Amino acid sequence: MSKSRKKKGKWKPAIEKAKIFLKSKKKESFLLFFLSLFMILCLSIVYAPKMHDRQNALNKSSDSLLRDDISSSSVMQKGKWTNTIHTERKEDEFINPRPFIDRYNLVDIRQDGNPLDSVGGRIYQELMERESADLAKIYDSTGDTPEHTAKLLGLKRSAILGRYNPQAAGQSPEQKNSWAIPYFKNIHYRYYNGDGKEIQESSNVKDILAMASVYTYQHNYLDEERFRAIVNELYTKSHSYSLSIGPVYYDQGCIHKDAKEEMLAEEAANTVAPPGGETKASEESKAESTSEKSSETATESKANQDTKATKESKQAQENKQTQETKSNQENSQKSNSGEAGESSSESKALPEQTEKSTENKENSASQNAELSASNLPKESKVTKETTGTKAEQKASSIQDQKNLPKNYCPGHVDLTIKITVVGFDDENGLRNIQLDSIKDLEEQDQKPGSRWHGWNDYTIAAVKRLKEQDWFKDYGLSISSVEKKSPLTEEEISSYMKDLPKDLSEERKALIHFALSSVGKVPYFYGGKAGVKGLEGNHFGATISSSDYKGRNRKGLDCSGFVQWAYWSSVDRSLDFASSTQELIGKGQKIKRSELKAGDLIIQPSGESHVVVFIKWTKDGKMLAVHENGTAGNISVDEVQANYPYYRSILP
Repeated sequence: MSKSRKKKGKWKPAIEKAKIFLKSKKKESFLLFFLSLFMILCLSIVYAPKMHDRQNALNKSSDSLLRDDISSSSVMQKGKWTNTIHTERKEDEFINPRPFIDRYNLVDIRQDGNPLDSVGGRIYQELMERESADLAKIYDSTGDTPEHTAKLLGLKRSAILGRYNPQAAGQSPEQKNSWAIPYFKNIHYRYYNGDGKEIQESSNVKDILAMASVYTYQHNYLDEERFRAIVNELYTKSHSYSLSIGPVYYDQGCIHKDAKEEMLAEEAANTVAPPGGETKASEESKAESTSEKSSETATESKANQDTKATKESKQAQENKQTQETKSNQENSQKSNSGEAGESSSESKALPEQTEKSTENKENSASQNAELSASNLPKESKVTKETTGTKAEQKASSIQDQKNLPKNYCPGHVDLTIKITVVGFDDENGLRNIQLDSIKDLEEQDQKPGSRWHGWNDYTIAAVKRLKEQDWFKDYGLSISSVEKKSPLTEEEISSYMKDLPKDLSEERKALIHFALSSVGKVPYFYGGKAGVKGLEGNHFGATISSSDYKGRNRKGLDCSGFVQWAYWSSVDRSLDFASSTQELIGKGQKIKRSELKAGDLIIQPSGESHVVVFIKWTKDGKMLAVHENGTAGNISVDEVQANYPYYRSILP
């Protein structure tokens, strides 16, 4: 038998079985099974890479994502950014890098340019500037007077009335209603999250943008109008603040102290007097003050007696009327002794009174005695008629106050500012805010084919990853990049200089001119100090690796650093290289608000501590000042209330 016949005989049974199978109904089941396997294989080939990329997007940090993408990494290293709006791209053009749920997709890094020119960059800048402007309004309100703030809050005038203060303008010893406390002693800033818990100063701009980015990614991340509407509504509904004025309180005395002595006394006490009462240190100071006054009175009395005895001895030898002179001196001694006793009783009574409405008759009588016109200094003719130096006028003012006890305190009042900033991680956070801007999508999100399933573990994790990224490194966005940097023109500087008094000293003019010339050229950086005079050599504006507490990463100055640098550079006054507003309090001479001249300093050492350089008064009664502005992020010229407790004159 041939080989071909053998092969046919071998396959004949298989062929017969195949014919029988095809004639039977089992062939339909086989074909369906085969087609199902084929479809599963095709789907796995198509969707497996997408699922793999999505998982990597959630598990990898932004750094690893950029390393995996070669083209993206090379662009990042060159520092190139895009200004292309996604909606203008060609239909067949792919986005590089591809959009991810945990990426700020509206900033595209494919092309050269400024990241702030992209859609996401512009929205980021708008939100940062809005936050800065809102904070500036809040901080400026702290420079208002207690009297005006009380009116805004609907409080009675009695809420800010203390004792008569001879150092405050407009107060009369006979008119109790004029004894309004002139400024806030301490300003307390309190930041709270959406759950009402106190937090450190916080910004929720990245939280808002990250949340909006994840939401629109699940819908249409290229919808700029929708994105902007969500962002603005979230910001408006997640920010609020309120003001409250504490009760009037008194300390161990400050009327006879200059600014530096007040500062040292506060640091020594190491505590602030609580509203409505005095600390233990205050009570101990009272006792010490009382004993000191008693010893001083006794010493003065003994000195008077010795002096009188000497005079009597001389007059006995030179004058025959020794008896009459001695008699007159004895009468004078008795009179002086009585006055000393009255002064001592005043010293004990004053610190213990708190100006309460429920005072008894004894306290009321004592108060009338201490605040009567005969015991309090009036504006003396000597002060009005004097044409002496500032030092002589200051000595005269202190002499006028000698009728007041050494531990006399006209009263203090504090301002508390409660700022609420709702974050994404709060239990009552951003995702609990009901948004009007997405109501039209609610019906669509309920359909089975929708990609949005609410804030679940997947979307919450994506927001957290996005907001925790380094946005400067990944997208070229930072607080420093939105700072206003608009230096004044020579014409604008000349206009300010022409408004200065003609008799202003050359040193003051030099200081103001230098400060104005620095506007817009030195970024704000918390704790920043100058290393050398002038702009050159300090490398202001350079990017530094360690950002400050608010994320600013441009080398610059803070408010006290700017003042020290301006004086040092313009008139060679280093101010002992003061490194804080507290240290600036002790520089120069203490002056009144009404005595301010261009170049003087206005200082708020507590709360949101700040210092500004006075230029002039505006028509509205506000100050025009130049300062390192933390909210604007650079040196600026602004109208400010600046009703701060310390006014210092350093230049002649």
